[in-house]
This record gives sequence, structure tokens and C-alpha cells, in this order.
Amino acid sequence: MSDTHRSAEWYRISAARPRLRRDVRVIRHVYLGQPWYVLADRTGTKVHRLTPAAQEVAGRLDGRRSIEEIWTDLTDRLAEDAPTQDEIVRLLSQLHQSDLLDNADTPVLDDLLERRDKDRLQKWKKLFLNPLSVTVPLVDPDRVLIVLSRVMGVVPRAMWWLAALAIVATALALLPLHWPALTARGLEGFLDLENLALIALIYPVVKAIHELGHGIAVRSRGGEVHEMGLMFIAFYPIPYVEASASLAFPNKWDRAAVAAAGVIVELVIASLAFFLWIGAEPGTVRTILFNTMVISGLSTLAVNGNPLLKFDGYHALCDAIEIPNMAKRGNDWWGEMVRVHILGTGERRRTRMQTVAWERLWFALYPPAAFAYRIFISVTIALFVATTYRLAGVLLALWSVSLMLVWPTLKTAHKGLTDPRIQRVGQRAVLGAAGAAGALAVLLFLVPLPHYAVVQGVVWLPDEALLRAPQAGRIAAQHAEQGAAVSPGTPLFTVSAPELAAEARVRAARLARAEAQYAAARAEGQADAAQVRSRVTEAQTAVADVQTRLAQLEMRAALPGRLDLPDTTALEGRFFARGDIIGHVLPEGVPVVRLAVPQALAALVTRETRAIALRFAAAPEHVLPAEILRVVPAGGDVLPSPVLALDGGGPFATLPGGEGPLRAVTQLFQLDLRLPVDAPRPAYGMRAHVRFAFAPKPLAVRVGREVRALFLRAFDV
Repeated sequence: MSDTHRSAEWYRISAARPRLRRDVRVIRHVYLGQPWYVLADRTGTKVHRLTPAAQEVAGRLDGRRSIEEIWTDLTDRLAEDAPTQDEIVRLLSQLHQSDLLDNADTPVLDDLLERRDKDRLQKWKKLFLNPLSVTVPLVDPDRVLIVLSRVMGVVPRAMWWLAALAIVATALALLPLHWPALTARGLEGFLDLENLALIALIYPVVKAIHELGHGIAVRSRGGEVHEMGLMFIAFYPIPYVEASASLAFPNKWDRAAVAAAGVIVELVIASLAFFLWIGAEPGTVRTILFNTMVISGLSTLAVNGNPLLKFDGYHALCDAIEIPNMAKRGNDWWGEMVRVHILGTGERRRTRMQTVAWERLWFALYPPAAFAYRIFISVTIALFVATTYRLAGVLLALWSVSLMLVWPTLKTAHKGLTDPRIQRVGQRAVLGAAGAAGALAVLLFLVPLPHYAVVQGVVWLPDEALLRAPQAGRIAAQHAEQGAAVSPGTPLFTVSAPELAAEARVRAARLARAEAQYAAARAEGQADAAQVRSRVTEAQTAVADVQTRLAQLEMRAALPGRLDLPDTTALEGRFFARGDIIGHVLPEGVPVVRLAVPQALAALVTRETRAIALRFAAAPEHVLPAEILRVVPAGGDVLPSPVLALDGGGPFATLPGGEGPLRAVTQLFQLDLRLPVDAPRPAYGMRAHVRFAFAPKPLAVRVGREVRALFLRAFDV
């Protein structure tokens, strides 16, 4: 037998005579046409999947034969196809961790005490390594679930699934109609103490129903559920049930249905809350319904139902695509790729993971995507908490990122240093690791990559070009026709406002009366003459104000250009409310494109721009060069045009309600671009897509800048 079949740890277990627990059942599954075997105890809470090769070993664990005897028997029968000693060591370790082994040499009481102490140690270890996920068992729900599953069994399963699908589909169909109202508030105030009190009441109820969905799905398919308790995720209590019994179901769709049941239940709850929210009046009930939608809809899709996290969505995906334990096997596959192709361990194909093309595709894509999403969701939660509780959010972010970056790095390094396959190749592995690290460092820190950003703008029309009705009234006279060339001061319209004229006469009469009273007071030497004089001053101010407004009834051009009217018919006699746009004076020369630049890009755009390319929405196939004309030196929140708001198809969310200009929820900078003289003349108000090209930068520099900008935005720095 070759050395590759032997292990340095073999002497520790070779004389042991373990056996499978008496209550363990062996269930045959088929994944992608290949048989697997599931070992499960009577309750289904202790479950472990085995490959056919591993089952060859597990099936011989009878408590009479030693591990050495089992391995010798397999090598005599299978020769080079026999499992290696390392594989047997790992298998026994996994079975022991799954609590599926009995040791014939250990008294029963000692074995029970050892298992109790091991479980306690595992709980404390899990608490330290992941404080965002702690479980506390409370009750055995099996009897309740039996009753519920029998009651629900009156209606066929398919009808329950179709009903859930119909409810969720109806909610999705109505969602676009009410989306502006839903997003008007956003998640502002979600973590306020008053709202947290509501969440403390809503969250456990929603999640309890979610977990009952899992339990009923297990019980209705013949499984048992003997544990229900609380799991603390990001410090929020969430009920859970131990539904591991579903792993023993032979049919993959039964297993997937159990995993997906909780997500479907929550989506139905979110949909029903949405229907009630539509008809509810503003107040506490509407707030409760909104929180229910966030908890049952948003959080479920982002966490529990997302297959990139090892919750319900992940298990449903693994069963649906027939790749069990995909996350761990995917990580093992990546480790094997690194060992073989970078460290040069030279492992023979027979000893490597046996995979098919479908599995290799998922193994290549899933682990990197899941790792990136775990970082993303952890940082997002931490930053969201930091918007209300800054110190807690910062500590949470540092702890989460450390556990997801620092700890895995140290763990991987330790595994590499102690792996006998790597130790055997010695210097070759060191050179391979150094070469890979050097290549990665060059790629991250030295190789410049193209760097650009795309922002939106609008063909800008100055405020002076807008002809707004100064007062509510009718057009008494139109002095210029459509398309006429005008200069500053050219008369355009005369507005008739009888109410303003009447108000002017009233104010003039008040002024005359106040002046007469003042003259009489002075002639008689009255002591209150100074007080009467103040009335005269007030009346004079009121008259001056109304005279100014009367003068504005004669509308004149404020800048040179061409008169543009929305209606080519005569405007005389038309009524306009105050502030209504009558027309425009389109300026002469090349139009200016005004941009709204997010705060994170402001410094890059103003300091590091190398080239600017512009496309108008009406002609996206034409690319025009442009240059910066002027930059507003200070940031603000006013959008230059409704076109740039979310409701107008732009990228910026706006604050709800209020009069005046639209205000974005984030800080932004405005700058103007100048087009070439010979550029086509776009229509005013047209959307423009502008691409800024910056100096190429290494990937690490760009990522560092984005992370810095993320924290600056989160903390309003």
C-alpha cells in the first residue's frame, strides 16, 4: 500500500472499536444519479450524509472489529480503490461530532456525561465565534404539530401551495401601484426605541408562525420534531424548530418543501399585511403592518430565504439541484484546486473529490458568492444599526468582519501548515504559495485597472428662462409671438389681475388715511404722534410691495434668446394660477448640461477626470465630448430637475412632501458641462448620461476608497 494511503494520526484510532448507535437508521438517497446514504437517529435530530465509499466503512462499525481490522479488510478487497487512512480519520471525526457513534469500551454513563460536556463546549464555542447566532432550546412541539398537520391535512398539500402562490402573486401585482407610498418613509426610524418596542411584539409572532410552517411540513411527511426554542440573530430573538428529520426524507422535493415552507409562510404574511396596509389609515395599526412587511418580506428575502446564507433558502437550493452540503464541499473543492494546481501536492485523481460537471459549476461559483454576500450583509446590518446606535454598529461591524476575514484566514493557514499532503511536498508548496501570493499582490496593488463612473444630468434651463405667472390672472396682452428673438427687457406679456389692482387701491387708501392721521397728530401736538408715524411706515411698505407686484404684471425677458410657448395659439384671455409656467426664453448659444454628482464621486470628478463622454437619452448612439464649465463648491440636497429623481427615472431618492424644489435624501454636488460648439442642440430638460474617465488605479486602491466612502456616508461625515 502506498504512503498516500497512510496517516500520521492513525495510531490514535487504529485500536478503537466504535459502533453506530443502536437507534441509527441508514436511508439511501440518490443525487445526480449517484447513491448517498443518510445516517439518522430515531428522532431525526442527529443526521449525517455519507458517500458510498464512506458507507463501506460505516457499515462495518459494529463494536467488535477494530479500525485497523476494518481498514485491512477494505484494502484487501478494494486494493487501490480503498479509502485512505486520512479519509477514515475524517469520517470517524464527523460521525463523532454528529453524535452517531457509541464506544464499546466506554461505560454508558461516562459516554452520556462526555456528550453533555461536548455539547456545552460547542455552544460556548459557537457563542464566541458568532455572537450574532445563539440558540436556546425551550419546548418539545411534536404533539402540537401532530394535531396541526392532521387539521391541515383535510386540504390537499397542492392546494395550500397554490393558495400561497396566488396570494404572493397578487401582492406583487399590486406592489408597483403603491411603491411610492411604501418608499416615502423608507426605514427611517426603524431602530427608534418606540419602533423597536413594536418589533419586539411582532418579530417573535411572525417567526413562530414561520417555524410552525417548517414543523408542520416535517410532521405531515412522517418526520418528528422534538425541539423548539429561540435563536438570537443580530440580538433579535427568533423562534426556531429543529427540523433535521427532513434530511432523511428520500424524496428531494419533500426535503426542499420543508426548507422552503417557512419562507413561503412569511411571504404570505407579508402579502396579507400589505393588503391591510393599503386600506389602513395612518397611525399605529398602519405602522404595525409596515413593520410586519419589513420583517416578513425584506428580512426574509435578504437573510432566511437567500441561498447565499446557510438558512432555509440554502437548504432548499441544495435539495433542488441535488448537491448535498454544497457549501462545505465547495470549499473543499477550492482547497483541492489550490493544493493541486498551486501548491503542487500531486494528488492522484482517485484520491481527489469525485465530481461531475454540474457540481463543479456550482462549486466554482457558490463559495465566492456566498463569502462576498456574508460580508455584505454583515456590514449592511452593522451600518444600519450604526445610523441609530453608532458605537454598537461600529463594534458589530469590526467583530463581524474580523470573524469573517481574520479568523478564516488563520484557520486556513493552520490547516495548510498541518495538512500532511502539503507537508509531503515541502519546499514546492512554499514556492507555490509565495508565487500565488505575489501574483495576487501584484494584481491587487500594482496592476492599474480602468476606472470610470457614470452619472446622470439634464439639459439645463436657467431659472431666469422660465416665464412664470407672477399673479393669478388672465393674459391681457401678448407682445411677442412664438419663436420671436428677444433681448433683456423686451415686453412679453401683460397679466390682468383685478384682485391685485383692488388690493393696491385698498393699500393706497390705508396709506392716505395713516398720513392724514399723522399730520393731524403733529398739528395738535399729540404725544402718540410717533406711534401714528409707525403706521405710516407700515402702510408705505405695503404699498411698495403691491406696486412691485403690479410692475411684475408686465412680464419682460430676463435674458437674450428665443420665445418658446407650449401652445402656439394666442394666449390672450387664458387664465394662469400664480407660479404656472406660461413659456420659456430659450437662451442663445450651446446649452449647458447640469449634473447631480453623489458625494462619494465629487472629489474624483473635480480632481481626477481625464475625459468626459456624454450621451443624450434621445440619441444614445451618439457620443459627444464635454468639459467641466463650473462646479458648485458646496454640497447640497436640491435636485436640479425632477428628471433625476427616482419617480422621474433617475438615481436619487427624494424626501416626501413639502413645497419648493425636490430634495434628495443624500448629499450631492452640482456641476455644469459645456458641449462643443458644433454639437447638436438637444431639447431642454432632456436626460444626459455622462461617463467620467479617471486615471487607472489598482483594485485595492479602488476598494479601499469605496469602503472609506461607505463609512463616511453611513456616519454622515
